[in-house]
Amino acid sequence: MHKLKYKQLLNLPKGKYHDGKGLYISISSLGRGKWSYRYRIDSKSREMGLGTFPEVSIVDARQKAEDKRRLVLQKTDPIDEKKRQEILRNQQNKKFSQIADIYINHKKKKEWTNPKSEQQWRNTIATYASPILDKKPFIDINNEDIVEVLLPIWNNKTETARRLQQRLARIFSFAKVMKWYKKDNPASWDAHLIHVLPNPWKIQKVKNFPSLNHHEISEFYSKLCQQEIISSYALRLLILTATRTKEIIEAEFDEFNLKTKIWTIPAEKMKVRKEHKIPLSNEAISIIDLMRKKHNHPFVFINPSTGKHISNGAMLVFIKKQFSNLKITVHGFRATFRDWAEETNKFQHHAIEFCLAHQLPNKVEKAYLRSDLFEQRKIIMGDWEKILLKQN
Repeated sequence: MHKLKYKQLLNLPKGKYHDGKGLYISISSLGRGKWSYRYRIDSKSREMGLGTFPEVSIVDARQKAEDKRRLVLQKTDPIDEKKRQEILRNQQNKKFSQIADIYINHKKKKEWTNPKSEQQWRNTIATYASPILDKKPFIDINNEDIVEVLLPIWNNKTETARRLQQRLARIFSFAKVMKWYKKDNPASWDAHLIHVLPNPWKIQKVKNFPSLNHHEISEFYSKLCQQEIISSYALRLLILTATRTKEIIEAEFDEFNLKTKIWTIPAEKMKVRKEHKIPLSNEAISIIDLMRKKHNHPFVFINPSTGKHISNGAMLVFIKKQFSNLKITVHGFRATFRDWAEETNKFQHHAIEFCLAHQLPNKVEKAYLRSDLFEQRKIIMGDWEKILLKQN
């Protein structure tokens, strides 16, 4: 039962008055006051403001008090809930670039193995997305805004646009989980953009890394062996092991067990964040032995002028200088290895994929194939060495 009337509020003297069910008004001057709601939770008495009178009418104040009372019955502290909602609104009102920065720092940064990944993310977001999406609060961004970002570059910079779309979709998925965005993911390809933008795979084929035909690899490797510089030795080990640039330049001597002929690359250095064991051929072991005789640094391939491992571009620069007639890349040698292994028609497909540190494509295969096929991979890498050294 409510005790106060509207006309009565206009004439009450200074003081605090109870309307019922925990609703109070504190009169500060004639016709003016502040509403509050008093409640008890977790054996503690608390009081929270509900606004000023007459800006908040007696009807609205009673409704607010009732809403808070329901929260108390649900064992939720209305003051704490108010603070949570204020934090939530603050996040929702941030700009897109701020939310993207939070996502990169809290989620993606720890996953990346290559520092360039972060720079690529930040560059595409700053160049194409933020100038448009930062014009309104994050929570108000809609499907049309995403199309405005992507459409100008979708046909002429298709690969960049496709990657940007994937990045935007992940940022909005993150925001939805955090309850910072309430609507459907506006950057989702399957739910939205597929109906608006042309299929990127039909606009422009993805360019593969230029690679050497596997019929020419023996001659190339022979010429490579004539070069006695650090980058050439690094490139030889990369070709022999079908590894990536990062794994080679960051290789450390304590990763190699020359007795068991195994190179164990720690999970944090791998693209898929999973430890990778590589069977070593005699040729690969001879390169490790030679590098150990040359220096005592922990990294196998060092730059003497810096005392650190060789740079990310050292092997590519070497190729461009010594083999300028060939249009190939360092990463392309993985494709050369794979083409040879598949065309040989001797090896199990999964064993070839494991040589390249690729993961099984689906959960069903993972459930039934739990071996890393190491013994088969030893045979593959041994045959690959014979091809490189022109051995029959």
